[in-house]
Amino acid sequence: MANNETTKATVAKTSVVKAEAEKVVAKAGASVAETVKKVETKAEPVKKAVAEKKTAAKTTAKKTAKTVKKAVTKAEPAEQVFLQYADGEATIEEISAKVREKFISEGHRASAIKSVRIYLKPEERAAYYVINDKNAGRVDLF
Repeated sequence: MANNETTKATVAKTSVVKAEAEKVVAKAGASVAETVKKVETKAEPVKKAVAEKKTAAKTTAKKTAKTVKKAVTKAEPAEQVFLQYADGEATIEEISAKVREKFISEGHRASAIKSVRIYLKPEERAAYYVINDKNAGRVDLF
């Protein structure tokens, strides 16, 4: 009978241990589920914020692309002005370059140029200039 009682006691202890284990597992399962819910609840605003940022970035990119397209389409066409007199011809760019070169050759720095006014006198074959409202001079047109 001792064997029988030992077996019964072992079975009883096993049942108690099993019941306790089930309680711990159930409690752990509940706390895991609660933790998952808390994390999901806290993650929701983050997900929404990320989605909003992506949408804002796409919108900004589209607006920028439209602005660039408008700027490109509104760009002025290339323009070149020629001065012709008797047998000579010069472009405004060439005359401006001559004025700047002469100013620099007189010992001034190119970075010192803030304003340039050029007066064309084709009958004299000359361009008169005033740089920075101080320095005046003359260059040949042709």
